[in-house]
Amino acid sequence: MALLLKIKKLFTKEDYDFDSPDTNLRNFHPQLYIYLAAMGIFTNNRDSLLRDRFLQGQLLIHKLCCIWYIFMTTIVFLYILLMLCSLVMQSLFKADIDVIRPLLFPMWLPADDPYRTPNYELFLFFQICLLAIVNQVFSGYIYMLFHVLLHYYCILDMIIKDFEVIFDGLDESVVCLLSKDPVRKQLQSTLNGRIKRIVNWHLAVFKGVKTVSSIFGPPLVYQVMVSAIFICLMAYQVAENLKKGQLDIIFVMLLTAAILQLWIPCYVGTLLRDKGYAVGNACWNSGWHETRLGTLIRADMVLVIQRSQQPLAIKFIGLPQLQLETFSSIMSTAYTYFNMLRQYNPDS
Repeated sequence: MALLLKIKKLFTKEDYDFDSPDTNLRNFHPQLYIYLAAMGIFTNNRDSLLRDRFLQGQLLIHKLCCIWYIFMTTIVFLYILLMLCSLVMQSLFKADIDVIRPLLFPMWLPADDPYRTPNYELFLFFQICLLAIVNQVFSGYIYMLFHVLLHYYCILDMIIKDFEVIFDGLDESVVCLLSKDPVRKQLQSTLNGRIKRIVNWHLAVFKGVKTVSSIFGPPLVYQVMVSAIFICLMAYQVAENLKKGQLDIIFVMLLTAAILQLWIPCYVGTLLRDKGYAVGNACWNSGWHETRLGTLIRADMVLVIQRSQQPLAIKFIGLPQLQLETFSSIMSTAYTYFNMLRQYNPDS
């Protein structure tokens, strides 16, 4: 019971002091500290209106990270465990020397038997190591992708929050003063500083998504191209076993993972696109038309609105925009392939 409580506290960060003045990305969620610090985003300012929202976003990323790694590790562990259970059952109840011992993946050698000792033991060890390495690499790839995109999503969320309070605490009567008046200059400087931070964050998100597209573009092209085939074949394997009255748990979990690894980036991409449009709406609804202060930064706000109309999406040569529409198209293609396989009759 104590172990479960510790795991829960680690997952939800219940023991973390969110109100501490020392709270920062180094001790809360350090993976992408340098990215956010470079944009002037820190979490040790207790008076910041963005602090709570920022920490909530970081906590969400932390939870999703734990869930994803647990899910992928569970699939790999069960895959290995079921194979080892089959090996133990053969050792205990089957005395036939011609029984072929199971491997994670079938093997063939040109002039030797891969299932004889010591070939079998060596291949089994290397296959388990290979599966563990692939799990870590692939899990880390998907995690880093949605981690970075969710960071940008949180930044856009904070931009929207900034627009809600951009005119707070300012006296609009100062606008009537001469442009050279010190009070008006101070007001103009304050407004310019607020809109400058918004513009810098907004541009940083677009540059960041462009960088993500250039880095993750090639593997995403491969991922999108082959996902339909992989999902089709796994679904066909599950359907064939169900026809025989069997439920292949491993292939069900692999099918679930194959769908999730495609759905996650597409869903996050859709969230990012919609949040990008929401920035323009937040700028329009910030109350600029209800106060004379809006005339001081009207040109900047128009530029932000125009920039927000450009879709914020991961784009690469040969890759459609990474959105739920892409996921729906791939699943439709996989279902078409699946129906073709189901209708194929080898006896005809």
